[in-house]
Amino acid sequence: MLKNLTFFAAFSCGCTAVLAQSGSGELDIYELSPIRVIAGDSLSEKAGPTSAFTTGAVDLYQMQSVQETTGLVPNLFVASSETRGYGDSILMRGMGNTLFFSPAGVAQYIDDVPSGDVFTYSSELLSGNALTVHRGGKGTVFGRNGPAGVIEINSLKPMQDQRVEVGLEAGSFDRLAFRANVSGPISGSDVAHSLTVYHNERDGYITNASLGRETDTREARGAHYSLFFSPGEWNARVKLVKEDINDGSQRLSSLFSPDPFAVGSDLEGETQIERGQISLHLDRELGSGVFKSITALQDWELDPSTVDLDLSPDPISTSWIQQDQSLLTQEFRWESDEQGNPVDWRVGLFFMDKDTSGDTTRVFPAPPFFPVFTEDTTFSIDEQEIAAYGHAFFNISEEFVIDVGVRAQETDTSIDRSKTSPVGVAPVLDDQSNTYLSASAGFDFNLSEYVSIFGRSATGFKPRGYSAFINDPSMAAFADESSWSNEIGFAFAAIDDTVELRITGFDISIDDYQLERSVPESTDYLVINADKVSSQGVESEIVWRPVPSFVLEGGLGFNDVTFDRHIDPFSGADLGGLEVPFTPEYTIRGSARYSFENGFFLQGTFRSIGETFFDESNAGLFREGGYEVYDAQIGFRNEQFTVVVYGENLGDEFYYTFINPQIFAGTPGDPESYGVRLDWRF
Repeated sequence: MLKNLTFFAAFSCGCTAVLAQSGSGELDIYELSPIRVIAGDSLSEKAGPTSAFTTGAVDLYQMQSVQETTGLVPNLFVASSETRGYGDSILMRGMGNTLFFSPAGVAQYIDDVPSGDVFTYSSELLSGNALTVHRGGKGTVFGRNGPAGVIEINSLKPMQDQRVEVGLEAGSFDRLAFRANVSGPISGSDVAHSLTVYHNERDGYITNASLGRETDTREARGAHYSLFFSPGEWNARVKLVKEDINDGSQRLSSLFSPDPFAVGSDLEGETQIERGQISLHLDRELGSGVFKSITALQDWELDPSTVDLDLSPDPISTSWIQQDQSLLTQEFRWESDEQGNPVDWRVGLFFMDKDTSGDTTRVFPAPPFFPVFTEDTTFSIDEQEIAAYGHAFFNISEEFVIDVGVRAQETDTSIDRSKTSPVGVAPVLDDQSNTYLSASAGFDFNLSEYVSIFGRSATGFKPRGYSAFINDPSMAAFADESSWSNEIGFAFAAIDDTVELRITGFDISIDDYQLERSVPESTDYLVINADKVSSQGVESEIVWRPVPSFVLEGGLGFNDVTFDRHIDPFSGADLGGLEVPFTPEYTIRGSARYSFENGFFLQGTFRSIGETFFDESNAGLFREGGYEVYDAQIGFRNEQFTVVVYGENLGDEFYYTFINPQIFAGTPGDPESYGVRLDWRF
């Protein structure tokens, strides 16, 4: 019901708005800027290293999904299995989520609406969006807990005039994309709107020799609609989102294949996802600050995901998954108006009700007793959370600021699971709850008008939960993960803004680190806890504008994430001193852009990801040795249109974005491709 309501409401309201004539209204004006900035002015940006990518920069980096943001800021890594987020891990400084069942370590907000688990994160990063990445524990600043960091995505608000923007793209692998946005005031009223619709598709990268075609095709379409109005002294926004994904097979190939872009699967495979959202945003200026209320109902449904687990022409092993998650969130936020008060502050209450259910059928060979071993698993995992948080910045002087924050949260989680196989029925019925406290404190000291030093210390947590694919009820529950992080650094900003530089060193101690793995000689899969993990590293960011028309920027992160104490619960092996999986040794990203006075521009970007292991034992077979990817663009922009010719992965570098040790398969990164993008603005 929610999905249909969202789609048809957005379509109807959008059509009405398109027919309206231009009107007047006191609306915000947002400019497109190609510059990346090292942020730090707003309340959410003061409490730790933050990098903001303006709308123009997001477009120029050619990022089209959150899954493509690996290395965008130092030590941000996305292990992507190329299934629109399902089975992905997003990590910051070595902290993140497991593939399926643990809570998110890096939270996501889109237009002030928090997302649920990582597998539900938006698969489309629309042109025109601005992106802000906050590193470090943010549980005292945001309602949605982000013990490793927070990714914020914000869309453009309407301008004072009615505007229409249309974008087209064509490229390699028969890639076709269309996007249109209509926004502005509605004639004769103080109401404004913004409607974005999009569709994109491409052919597959991987050839299936058994079926004689590329099966990993991709297709997505959706609509985002926002209505802005002012009832009395309130400002209000209603937002509706609808997205449909119609993808082919998962991009997986055998680690033993001589051609990683070729498979011989007898099953084509598919991924079908529907996503819907309706949210109400209210804010009002009070004498003591600004009060905000954000209410959101979101629905995500995977129906189905089918995978050939053996990747062979024979019907040996398959997986069929249907899963959905409904999410209700309510956040009340009250914050200072940021007008140079002696104390800047933010306090809030947050409520979340998250229901995840699944229906999975997995088929395995199990000779000699069962030629085909079929498991049917149905489960429901419910989680309720209520939290209070607050953060305050005390402006001791113009040069010295200290800040403190606290968060209190209660989480209740329950599971109802039934698993049926030839060896019997394995039910799991359980519930657990806990209360959590976390805190943070920091300082910023301006040594001069150019140089400042800062330091912060914070505790964080990821709540306990349940694994659905384990027979033994006593092993279904996993423990809380807790962390203590410390960082110190300095920042330099030239008075004429030609140079911005920040260097940060950090040290994180993590107890009961949550990991996901299979149980040897069984079909069970569960979350376990490693006793002790440490993460140390250094991060450096720079933006340099030697002349107004030329911008160089980059980010470098070195990260050493190791098991201090971890005994394999099944083999008894001591894994202490080994690298934690999904944590690359380093991330590097940079770009250079030159803009000519006549509107032409040149842009080149690169990213380099260091050695990454994908299993706890650091086996060489499940290791990505590191890679570098280069992209480039040449284009022209004026007030009315933009045309860009681009190339991605120039040199056709081969690398894996994800390796699955259970089936000895990996996800190859995008191959070399070229294309052209056109944008018209009216």
